[in-house]
Amino acid sequence: MLTGPPPRVLEMVGARAADVVVLKDIPEHNASWLIGTGLVLRRYHHGATPADLAYEHTVLRYLADAGWVVPVPVGGLVEDAGLWYCLTRHVPGRAVSGESPAQQARRGRDLARLHVALRGLGERIGQRPGWRAQHDGVSVHTAVDWQACVHGLTAASPRLGRWASAAAEDVRAALAAVGADRLPLMVVHGDFAEWNVHYRRRHLAGVIDFGLTHLDSRPYELAVARTWRAPDAVGAYQRELARSGWPLTALEEDAINPVYRAFRLDMTAWLLDQGLRARKFDLPVIERQLARTGTTPPRHNH
Repeated sequence: MLTGPPPRVLEMVGARAADVVVLKDIPEHNASWLIGTGLVLRRYHHGATPADLAYEHTVLRYLADAGWVVPVPVGGLVEDAGLWYCLTRHVPGRAVSGESPAQQARRGRDLARLHVALRGLGERIGQRPGWRAQHDGVSVHTAVDWQACVHGLTAASPRLGRWASAAAEDVRAALAAVGADRLPLMVVHGDFAEWNVHYRRRHLAGVIDFGLTHLDSRPYELAVARTWRAPDAVGAYQRELARSGWPLTALEEDAINPVYRAFRLDMTAWLLDQGLRARKFDLPVIERQLARTGTTPPRHNH
């Protein structure tokens, strides 16, 4: 059910209920409400901490200072019933769904420009609390207990449990084969998919949703940007980086496929972690994610 923010929160940020328009409201996940015409009130997901959000806000302020239109905070965090809220800048324009090849290429160029803007920031701010690079573990979230996830999945489906274990071994071997532990890290957006990039009159209007920003590799950013279904984005991204004097290295090129497989395994881990918490696994969805890891499924459920 779509709802407005708690009255106490509106009072703390100096807004009126009459000025609120619901943009998104999913229980225990991020929510956002348009306040007037220029601000958005954001509610962060259950489990977000001030330290975690401070990192995200540091990245947003850095980009805003560099001239990027992003949902930069315009006030401090406020708390209500264990959840954190913040007023942010409204990002105009809208996302493009069903991108044409030219639109894919445009997004690829814009991602390259964003990476150039973020270059060097990682050395200053380090890793986001509770996160790691994708090639350093099954999940980018350090709190995810992979062994517990697999144990729970195996109890629900022995076949899927074996598949998940085999996928983790395969992905680990593929990453090791290309020397992924030597991948350079930078601050990445974390979800530069088409729905988070806004355009207006065919030009970039702004970028939203930095909830997954952290230190990771450029091949990881390409994976989470869903460039496997936007091939023109990859080529344009690489060409724009080359023009900027910061092309992908041979190691980064070689790591694109293994890191994509690792990302799919991480999506599986997230589903398993959610299933453990809910005490119920969505087995068909988990199977679809495992099928994308590149590991052959076991034949029998025994």
